[in-house]
Amino acid sequence: MDHVRYDQQAPVREIDASHPKYVFDPNRCILCTRCVRVCDEIEGAHVWDVASRGGRSELIAELDVPWGEATSCTRCGKCVAVCPTGALSYQGSAVGEMEHGADLVARLTSAREKGEWIAPEVTA
Repeated sequence: MDHVRYDQQAPVREIDASHPKYVFDPNRCILCTRCVRVCDEIEGAHVWDVASRGGRSELIAELDVPWGEATSCTRCGKCVAVCPTGALSYQGSAVGEMEHGADLVARLTSAREKGEWIAPEVTA
């Protein structure tokens, strides 16, 4: 593909690198809500949510504060581990370096139910 006839619908959004461990690039986000669900249902923190509707929809931390200022964030990294596009990534590493295992969410859920912690980057 060498050109596009139509104007892009998505606005260019600012990257949030305010968190000490992670980076959020909203331009890569496809609004799959995996991070919202894992943060709420597995971690129990409910840091992430989707704001607005339609083409204006965007992922926000808490009540639209920078991720580094989100007081409910436990810094567990589960949202980063389940992000399929690299919109949530580790500080200082390339998105292409991230590896996702098919059993990751099952391991995280099991660890939550048993009251233990399994680092997302460690494979079983």
